Formats: sequence, C-alpha cells, structure tokens
Amino acid sequence: MNSLRSNFAWKQSSGIPVIDGAVVLLWNGFEARSTKVLRSADLTSAEKVYCFCFDDNQFDLAENDQVINKAVPEHLLERIRINRQKQFLTYQVIHRLLSTPQENTKVIFDITCFPRDVLLIILYACWQVGKMDDLICVYNLASDYSVEADDLQQKWLSKGVANVSPVIGYRGVVRPERKLQLIGLVGFDDQRILQIADILSPSSFVFAHGDTKIRDREWLISQSKDAVSTLMAQLNESSEDSFVCEDGSSVYAVIDRAREAKPDLNQVIVPMNNKISTLFAGTYCLINRSVQVCYGGALIYNHTNYSTESDIFFAWSSSGP
Repeated sequence: MNSLRSNFAWKQSSGIPVIDGAVVLLWNGFEARSTKVLRSADLTSAEKVYCFCFDDNQFDLAENDQVINKAVPEHLLERIRINRQKQFLTYQVIHRLLSTPQENTKVIFDITCFPRDVLLIILYACWQVGKMDDLICVYNLASDYSVEADDLQQKWLSKGVANVSPVIGYRGVVRPERKLQLIGLVGFDDQRILQIADILSPSSFVFAHGDTKIRDREWLISQSKDAVSTLMAQLNESSEDSFVCEDGSSVYAVIDRAREAKPDLNQVIVPMNNKISTLFAGTYCLINRSVQVCYGGALIYNHTNYSTESDIFFAWSSSGP
C-alpha cells in the first residue's frame, strides 16, 4: 500500500499568512464567516483575489458582496461563478487561473466556507499545475454551529442529498467484480451519510468520528460520536474509528487502517467532517490513486444559523512529494 504519510506533510501554524504578492481564493457563501479573512487582513497587496460562488446561488449575498467590494480593490478582484454539476468545466476554469501566476507565487486558499467538492477540485488543480509547494490553506475556526439550538441533540447543519458522484481528480479505481467499502469521516450530518450509503450500496462501512486537540471543543467530539453511534445502529457490517481533525497524519492513518482491514474491496471516502479533514482526505487520495472520494451536496442548509465566526485562524502549508 502506497501510504501518503511518508511522502506528503502539512505544517500547521496560527494566524493569517502574509498576503503580499499572493493569489487569494475565497468562497462567497451564506455564512458571514466566508468574509472573515477579508475583514481581518490587508488584501491591497495581493496579486489577485478570486471570489467564487455557484451560478445558481439561491442565498442573499448582498451583505457579503459589500464587504468584498470594500476590502478588495476593484482591479484585483475577479468573481468566478461555477456550476456544481459541471465538474470538468469547473476544473478547467481553476486550472487556468492557477496556471497564470508566475512561479513561486503563493496561493492562499481560504477553505473555511468552500463546498467540499469544490475545495477538492481546487486542491487537485493545484496538484496538476505544480502549485502544492506554494499553497497555504487558511481556516477560520467557528465558535459555534447551528447557533439557534442550545441542546446539542437539536443542532443541525444540512439535510438531504442532491446528486451523489465521485469528485473529478479523485475517481479512484473501482473494479466491478469487487464489493465496496465506505469510509465515512463523520461530523454532524449522519443522515446525509445514510442517504449516500443508500445510493452507493456498500457491503462494509467504517465510520470515523472527529476528535480534536483544540481547547474548548469537546462538544464537537460528542456530536460526532453520537452521529457515529446512530449510523452503526442502522447499518450492519460497520466498524468505528476516530481521527484528529486538524492532524493530517491522523486522517491518513484512519484511511490506511480501513483499507488494510478490507484490502480486497473498492475503497470510497465520504468526507463529511470539517473542511480541514476534507483537505487531508483529498491529499491522501492524490497519492493513493486507487481510493475514490464521493460527495453529494445538501438539499437544505441551516443557512440563517449555520455558524458563528471566531477570531482564531489556522493555516496549513504543504510540502509536496
């Protein structure tokens, strides 16, 4: 097995990296948190700022648009509208954008609010154009999720699943004569994983809950464990594991363990924990090309109460193989 742990690493740091001369990638979504980097850093020294959103966006982004227009000089800002159903076209657009900067130009990728499938496509494009060594991923820690609910059992982020498909760049190797193992990185939304499992019809499941080393986040661990318990109670042939969300080697290890336990099955990862662990799952699959990443966007988001921002930022810089 070609484990990624020995030849790809992420170095974690605190705070927002220096923007000077960098290309910045942002997502304009329904969360106020999607503009937190803009409101916390000086982007006037950036080389270019690309602001993404879906072309069929149904949320009111007027307030975020005002923040973006105020924070980013007009000559530096380019808005990119993408179609979630056209992955290859999205990849082509991102590949072109990332091929433009000069060699050694930093790419600061604010992963905080990017949809997981788009996040993974950007990561794949960085890999393809040789920008991994220049890539810095930034994440704003949420102080709370589903902020209207005081009871942990009532917290929710999304419901339902739209089109489920492999993510371009992470199609893996799926042999039709082999059965399938689903490796779920579990966060809040156990029902979405259940729906994806119903579509994929795996014969084996590994549900891994997210742990953390960040202080005052115990409630998130409890939420993830409860979601795993719910899944295991409803699905046979399932086993439980865990990983540390902000530790790439821990995410790699949980995938390795699942593969080693069932080496004769097709392996499909469903990343439903946070964007950090999604980033690490993606890097694993960039090296271990036989593993597939599958995802389905939500039908409904708790968009008015999704999250509360904090003043805490983490950054990860990569050192490719």
